[in-house]
Amino acid sequence: MALEDKRKKRFRVRILGHEMVIVGDLSEEYVNHLSNHINLIGEEISRAYPQLSHQRIMNLVVMNITDEYYKLKNVYNNKMRELKELEREYQLLKERYEDIKRDYDELLELLEEED
Repeated sequence: MALEDKRKKRFRVRILGHEMVIVGDLSEEYVNHLSNHINLIGEEISRAYPQLSHQRIMNLVVMNITDEYYKLKNVYNNKMRELKELEREYQLLKERYEDIKRDYDELLELLEEED
């Protein structure tokens, strides 16, 4: 075992009735959250398809979680594109505001000269 593996935390979790050891720089709360999420999806699949083997259920769990991940990644990427567009629009509006402010200040100076 590598030295860095010895420093990592070890967690025992039950995934669909099978005990597993998870090793990583994670919190116990996070590992429990992950295993609960996997179990929730696995139990839904098991109820819908009780004839499936454990391996098939786990494969479908992986597909479901991967689907969730890519959908959320798409949402994130779209939001990042929107943010960049909004930042670009903000910069243009800021420049326009500065131009208008400059024009306004010049007009004020001209008016003051006229008085």
